[in-house]
Amino acid sequence: MRNIQEMAPVSRRQALWLTGGAAATVLGAAGVWQLLPSGSGASDDSSGGASHAQNAAEVRSASYVHVIAHADDGLFFHNPDLKLAISSGAPAVTVCLTGGESDGVNEPLIVRRKDKGRKFPASRPNFVRARMNGLRAAHSYMATGRWDAPWTIEADELIPGFQVEKNTLRDFPNVKIYWMELQEARALVAPRPASLRGLWVGATPTLPTLLPTESPVEGAYAYTRQNVIDSLVKLFSQHNPTVVRTLDPNPVHRPQQDPNFGNGKKPPVPSLRLPEYLDHQDHTYSAYFTLQALNEYWAQTRQSLRHTSVEHYRGYMNANLPYNLGPVLLAPKQAATDIYAWSDGRDCGDPAGCGDLKVSTYASGAWSRSTRTTAPGAVDWVAQLSDGRLAAFAVMNGTTAVWTEHQAGQDLWDGPTPIAGGGLFGQVSAVRRPDGKLVLFGVRTTLAQAHTEQFREVVTCEQTGYTGAQRTPAFGPWQSLGSPDKDPLKSMEMGFPSVLVDGNGTTTMVVRDWSGSISYRQQPANGAWSGWTSVAAPASAGPAPRQPYVGVQDGISLVSSSDGNLHVFAAAARAVVQWSTTGPGAPLRPAQPTGLPASCTPVTALSLQDGTIRLLYREPNSAQVIVADLPAGTQSWRVTDTLDTVGGYGRVAGVEVNASSTPGLVLATRNNNGGVSVAAASGVPDSWVDAQRFHLHLPGVVLDAKGRAVVVVLGADGQLSSVRKTRTSADSPLTQWPTAAPISHSN
Repeated sequence: MRNIQEMAPVSRRQALWLTGGAAATVLGAAGVWQLLPSGSGASDDSSGGASHAQNAAEVRSASYVHVIAHADDGLFFHNPDLKLAISSGAPAVTVCLTGGESDGVNEPLIVRRKDKGRKFPASRPNFVRARMNGLRAAHSYMATGRWDAPWTIEADELIPGFQVEKNTLRDFPNVKIYWMELQEARALVAPRPASLRGLWVGATPTLPTLLPTESPVEGAYAYTRQNVIDSLVKLFSQHNPTVVRTLDPNPVHRPQQDPNFGNGKKPPVPSLRLPEYLDHQDHTYSAYFTLQALNEYWAQTRQSLRHTSVEHYRGYMNANLPYNLGPVLLAPKQAATDIYAWSDGRDCGDPAGCGDLKVSTYASGAWSRSTRTTAPGAVDWVAQLSDGRLAAFAVMNGTTAVWTEHQAGQDLWDGPTPIAGGGLFGQVSAVRRPDGKLVLFGVRTTLAQAHTEQFREVVTCEQTGYTGAQRTPAFGPWQSLGSPDKDPLKSMEMGFPSVLVDGNGTTTMVVRDWSGSISYRQQPANGAWSGWTSVAAPASAGPAPRQPYVGVQDGISLVSSSDGNLHVFAAAARAVVQWSTTGPGAPLRPAQPTGLPASCTPVTALSLQDGTIRLLYREPNSAQVIVADLPAGTQSWRVTDTLDTVGGYGRVAGVEVNASSTPGLVLATRNNNGGVSVAAASGVPDSWVDAQRFHLHLPGVVLDAKGRAVVVVLGADGQLSSVRKTRTSADSPLTQWPTAAPISHSN
């Protein structure tokens, strides 16, 4: 290991690294909770620096690791969540697997297109270094409000004999970047053996690194598949994350496959001939390496392990869906991306370059305007047990964990307790059968070197009773319900199950399938599961103008109406679409167009006591919450209200309260600060109450044993917390969120 501060002689460029650029000012006495220097001017949501403080106990126990393929992936796809992690005071580590060297030409694409006859200078080592400079500047901005804060740059080893470059933000050493500098694929989809994809499938035994200009790393290396996995395992072991963020392991395929895929020739290794996806191949395979490393990390460190949530983020496909970030979140995200892209032409003192001019054309474009996790959030991850207590379920460390109320109606939770069975992914749904027992549904993903052996499947397990002094719900083994597509490659695009148990005790389970439409299975009360039935997408699910067909967004919602019919809803690129039955027990069919405005999020459907079907979703671009109703006995949908701006992004959860007296609505969703906001009122709420309870995934909103609405969130520290209405009415006050991260009683 060799620290650049000890290297001699020190070049002008290295000196600038060590001082943070021209006229760098050390932040002085700023402590770990004081994230901005005084007078920085970066104190509101439009700036780069932190504007919200998480609960101190939560910050101390949370730890983030972001695994990306290229230097800009976190800025385009993880943000605004990346900024919230970096500015939180908790450890926030980024590891970039490839150098992202491309063709080595650091010029805006628009310039190259206008001057096609010009020969542009190319240097892959310089371009890699320029991208590193850009990402450090963007991380500095997000942490401190300035791009030129000083960094310590050094060589480090994650596994013996392989050096990586390690960057530490000097004044906030909780912020780190590791660069493994592996060669990138240098093509979006083309099958090239020298790539993460080639390394994963065995098309090449080793993948070389590309040494950036003036690197503290002493030489180039050749990584085997296991070397990459072991490096990530070591990183996870060092930083013991409670949250791991990476990219999309299950991108949507391109609707039109290139007939000359592989340049019309048989690839050198047959396993490289795979479908083309609406994402970069490096994104997909960086996620595979991350998942495999996590599985090995969890297996090796079981005894001292903290609970880890894993979040996967959509990549290039965001450009094909309605934009979901409002202006308050979009402005700082684009500002950080502009800094990375060197859009301001600043002089950082490095002749290799100060950022990635290639993306300067796109820094404020389609990729930056949305943030989506592949798991959209289950609206039913919290459910009521037969004894009246609530139980909450989440995927942690690749298994399902359960928390239970210590006593019914109290905001103290026991857990988390693991439910046996690994390989689980994303989110869990919990539904209650007429006999009072819960049934869980999730997705299990099997990774393998050969793509023919990788597959996704729906799995389910049933409650068998209770166990232990705390009467934790006990469950039988997970059973596979398979996938609507038997082809392993097609199964990998299957979405997450959405489930409903109707008044007759029939369970319907629906998923988004490879075609971009839906498939479902049903189980009558005390009966066997049916086979898979696939349903065509409604005509209104077609693509937006000049966009490829991507089908409906994952995050299906289903309700049963007062006449016994089943209704399924999803968000497509241009509209909210619906499938319905024409009578109890009839098959699902595409329904008439809803005529409702498009949604940038999954739709949440509620069946109200008066027979109304109510939809909750967000408007594209503004991210405002829309409430739309179909009153009983009518055929026309109407937008009932558009709530005051709550900010944030993602799905909205809700529940009807006090239905038999003065019905009301309680809603919860993520706000601009990553906290939870709650809206509640008789009828339709018109304002939100914000809380700084930083959370992951989707808030749970459910009724307790007394009919009071309860809002439940999972924190970045792996702890569960909740508030509830003091009475059954929507207008009653909420109890207070815990002032410190709750200490759950673990079984």
